[in-house]
Amino acid sequence: MQKPIIIDSFNNEEKPYLIMNEGIKDNINIFIKVIKKSIFKDLSKDISDLDELHLFCNSENINKIRLNCFKQINLINEWEKIIYHSIKNKIHDILGCDLAIQTKLNLSIQMPNDHSSVLEKHIDFRSGDSPFQIVIWIPLTDAFLSNSMFIEYQNNRDFIEVKKGDIVLFDPNYFHGNQINNTSKTRISINVRIKNWFSPDAEDKVPDRQFGIYYKDLCFSNSTLNAFKLIKNLEL
Repeated sequence: MQKPIIIDSFNNEEKPYLIMNEGIKDNINIFIKVIKKSIFKDLSKDISDLDELHLFCNSENINKIRLNCFKQINLINEWEKIIYHSIKNKIHDILGCDLAIQTKLNLSIQMPNDHSSVLEKHIDFRSGDSPFQIVIWIPLTDAFLSNSMFIEYQNNRDFIEVKKGDIVLFDPNYFHGNQINNTSKTRISINVRIKNWFSPDAEDKVPDRQFGIYYKDLCFSNSTLNAFKLIKNLEL
């Protein structure tokens, strides 16, 4: 049997990630403004630079701040379209035209020397996520050295160094995580998972990862929509 053609979908020298420089530059302030407003409600302080957040709070109240920020960013009108239009030039090459997106944006805040924010290295599939998804990781502050995330592949551990407004697309089937932030800056980032709409799930094993609960429609090609119409008409 002929072997299938293998495509380096990230086109990045077989690294399991891709960096889109300034990928969300034009829209990043939408998220930053909402987060700053939420922080102001919690601290009654106007934080001009999010990477200085640790100067105004500590590990005891950061979880409350994180949760409130998470709630507020998910109220942003059509945040899915903002993300999609920022990555569409790359994501279709990786996953195809018909996509589902995670129902909620995730938020990470990693302050200097905060042990509570450490996420040990892991593979998402082992906690019930689809192995066919890609993670969209967007830093809202500069990410560098130990305040960033790392990805392990081929005996390498790459700490992703990116600027505020860059976008990282990565394969969560490789070990990734973070460690104690030994820098003097807080890192704040958002992330969301995207997968091909037709890729299988582990719904029977992990009920909370079902489509409609964990994922929702993002986009379809005209061909797929025509196929849906044809199937629907045949069922009538």
